[in-house]
This record gives sequence, structure tokens and C-alpha cells, in this order.
Amino acid sequence: MDEKELRGKEFFSWEEFSLFFDSWREQTKSLFCIFQSKSLSKCKWNCEPPRPEVVDVLKYRYIMFSCKEMRRSTKKKEQSLPKVQNSEEEEEEEEEMVSTGCPARITLKMNKEMDRLVITECQLNHNHPLCPVEFAYYFKRGHLMDNCCLPVGITNKMSKQFMGIQEIQYMLRNCKTRESGVQDTLNVLNNLCTSDPGAKLKLVFVENKVIIQTFFFLTSMMRSLCQRYPLVLFFDRVKGFNEEFDLYTVLCVDANKRGRECSFCLTQKGTPNMLRFTLASLLQSVPDIKFKVRCLTVGVDIGELEVVNELLPYARLHICRIQVLEILFSKAREMGASEDEKVWPALCKTAKASSLVAYRQAVKEMDSLLPQDFMKYYRKHWHPRPERWVEFWDLEPVRGIDTSELMKQHKQKVMVGFNPSRTLVQCILDLMAVQTPKEEVKDLDEDEVVTRYHSICNPDSASLIEEELSFVRHGAFDIKKTAEGFVFNDHVSEFHMDRSLTTCSCSIYTSSLLPCRHLFATRLHNGEPLFDISLLQSNKNALMTVSL
Repeated sequence: MDEKELRGKEFFSWEEFSLFFDSWREQTKSLFCIFQSKSLSKCKWNCEPPRPEVVDVLKYRYIMFSCKEMRRSTKKKEQSLPKVQNSEEEEEEEEEMVSTGCPARITLKMNKEMDRLVITECQLNHNHPLCPVEFAYYFKRGHLMDNCCLPVGITNKMSKQFMGIQEIQYMLRNCKTRESGVQDTLNVLNNLCTSDPGAKLKLVFVENKVIIQTFFFLTSMMRSLCQRYPLVLFFDRVKGFNEEFDLYTVLCVDANKRGRECSFCLTQKGTPNMLRFTLASLLQSVPDIKFKVRCLTVGVDIGELEVVNELLPYARLHICRIQVLEILFSKAREMGASEDEKVWPALCKTAKASSLVAYRQAVKEMDSLLPQDFMKYYRKHWHPRPERWVEFWDLEPVRGIDTSELMKQHKQKVMVGFNPSRTLVQCILDLMAVQTPKEEVKDLDEDEVVTRYHSICNPDSASLIEEELSFVRHGAFDIKKTAEGFVFNDHVSEFHMDRSLTTCSCSIYTSSLLPCRHLFATRLHNGEPLFDISLLQSNKNALMTVSL
């Protein structure tokens, strides 16, 4: 690209120019450095200044690059009559630059409309030979982006690595501005690591850019839940979570049959290979679950399913049944199925077949009811692998788990206060908030637990347990794990519980020897069963007596 082609070339962001300039310098093997510049954020304006978003995107009002061999000196300008400044002209410099050496240079300016950068001057003839060896030694791709927020050398090095508080604080010390939200994100992660040293965090940056592409994290509580309940896991994308980022989650099922988050992964929309990345990151964080997972259920839109056997060798792959049914129903209607009310029941009968014979019979009935084009599609895409989505092939640990309800409740939980325009920082803060004990008890359905206690306890004891369980939803509290067990803090008093979560220091427990609200809330948070006969071991009189 010669001088004529370069002159007048336009760029709609500093990033676009930086990428172009790096590639051009690599092609020409010419070393240029910044000779003069005027940052938009430091300019004084006699007219209306550019909008803040323009300042963030364009960075400079004026910047001149000179050959590395150019030398400069300064001299004071001679005194002259005051000059009226033109708001669209460059501000006059107090000092005049005098260059010596190589004359090669390139000048970039913001245009009058304040919406792009334009190469206004270029002199590409050097007065010395260009040296490829010298170029290879000095040239660093992405160096111009270093002037924006973080050196890309640091982001490239930290990308895809787990980070602790030392790495995060190192990056914060090297942050120059709050541009791109990177510094705000690092501050949030610093707070997370400070409050939860056991949290696992991983950032992925776009190569040679200070742009966060993916963020994976799990708290120490999420890690503990995954270690204790690894048998059945769920992986899916939460649709509609954010305009810019997709949210992928891994769930486990605790002792109360509640879906619990094992990890969160936020990534720019369209990022590929998220199943592999998320599972690999989870296994790096909780390596002992690799051979314990017996079933992984994924959303119907998840690709690269072959990685499941590679990463979880003992796990059977399932696809969310209700999502398969929705896909099949939509496809049947698209391919000409009638409005007949029999279509959905026929599909459900196939998906819920309790034996191989029942499955084959259901497919036969579908054949007589649905269009042949649909049946060709079905036999090509779904009939070859019924063990992935038909109920008959469900593993024993999966039976009794309502997958669709579990995923529905999870989506409702993370979409609370939904705002599609949330920044990455706000998304992280919101996801951290749903992990608090107070949030965990919001969707508690105590009816089944109460019924079971009433079935084995005398009326007075059962009524007291019911009352205590009802109080779990109320009030603000924190729960912390200690060497001796757990501490429940309701911001008025602290109550201490043992490791097995069967005893509490509160007056309700010590006077009745029956489970209190503190034990129930802590058990719920930890995934331990709310109905547990061991909670009554200190008060045998609570059990209902059976007359012979």
C-alpha cells in the first residue's frame, strides 16, 4: 500500500486503526513510534466537545507516527500577535517540534464530523535501509492498544488461566484507564476473591486486544456442592440473558432435589466450543468428579456432544426431553402437520415410552399421523439415538428428577431483575447475588417436608418444626463455615451449629432438641436434606408412638 492509497484512509475506531497499522508494519518491516499526540480526553474545546462514547472509541484528536530513526528536539516559538483559535483546527502547541534523521512519518487526525480517524499525511520514504532483524526484535503486535487500558502482553499471558487475588491485583496495578469496563470487572473479581479465597476464576481475552471474551467462575460453595452431588449434572444456555453475553451454567441436584449451580460461564454471543471449555474448566476446578458423573443432560441447542465421553468417561449423555419435544412439535407444524390435538400427545407418548416395545409402537403411531417429510427428518435426526432423550433409557439416578422444572426454576432465578443491556460487571454481580443464602430460600416449598415430619412426629413436635421451617424465608442472614461447623448470623445474634448440622446453640433448639430455623436454613444452603431423622436423634419423645 503506497502513500496515495494510505492518504485519506478512514478508521471508525482506534482499535480498527491499531489492527490495521500492526498488519501494515509487519508487511513493510518498518518501525514507527508515536512522535506527537493529543488525546481526546485531554483536549480543550471552544465548540461542543465530542460525546463520551466517541472519546472512548477514537482516543485521539491528533497523532503522528515517525520512523524509529527520527530524532526530535524542541524550541520555544517566537512571540507573535495573539491568534484567534479555530475550534476545528489543532490547538497551537507551546513548543515547536524539530525533527532530524529519517523523514518517514504518518499523521492521523479526527475528522470535522468527529466520527472517525483519517490519515491526513504520510511520507513513507526512509533515508536508511530497513532491517528485518531489527524489526523482529523491536516490533510488538498490539502495542498501540497498550495505551488504552491494559498491556496486551498481560492479557495474552493471563488469558485462559485461573487467577487468584495476586494475579488480579497485578492486572489492576497495570490498568491505565477504566475503558472497556476491564478495570471495573477486575475490581469486582478482586472483591470476590477477598471474600471467598476458594473461588475459581478464569478470564479469556480476545487475542491481542483488551476485550474480555469469556468469564468462568464458581464460588467455594458451588465447588462444594459439585463435589458432594456429582452423579447427575445439567448443562445449558440461558436464552435471552443478555444482549451481548450468553450465560452457560452447570447444575447439580442436591439432597432436596433442587437444582444447584456448579459453575457460571459468561461469553460473548457466538463464541464456539462452550461445552468443552466449561466442562474442562469445571474439571480443572473440581478434578475428583471426573469419574463420578453418571449422567450429563444438555440443552437441545448444545453442540459438540462428542466431548462428553472424552471429558466424562463414565457419563451417559441425555438431551433435555421437553426441549426435544418442543423442537419436534415445531418441526411437525412447519412440515405440514395438521392442527389436530393428537400431535402433541403422540410426540409425548414417544418421548415417555417405558419400554422398547412401547417406543416402537409410539413411532408406528406417529408414522400414521404425521407427514412423511417430518418422519424422514425424525428418523434421520432423533430415531438413531433414542437413548439420549426417551424416558425408557433414563438412568436410575435421573428417574424422579423433573428436568424441565429444574431448568425452568434456574432460569427464573438468574433472570430476576432482568435487564438485557446489563454490562458484564452487572451480570457478574447479579450472578453472585443469587448465590447468597437469602436468595436460596426464596423458592422453598416446605409443604412436602412438613408432611413428612407430621407423619413420624407427635402433633406438638411436628407443629413446632413446621413453625420453625416457615421462619426460614424471613429476615436477612449470613452463613459461614468454620473449623467447628457453621455460624448463622442474623445481624442481631450469632448461632453455632456442628458439622453434621444436627445441633444449634439457639434457645429454640436447646429447649426443645428439635430442628430450628437456623439448622433448616443452613441445611438448605448446603444442599443437605431438610427431612432427616438424625435431626430428631436428641429428642426421641418427638417421634410418634405406635400402639400395638
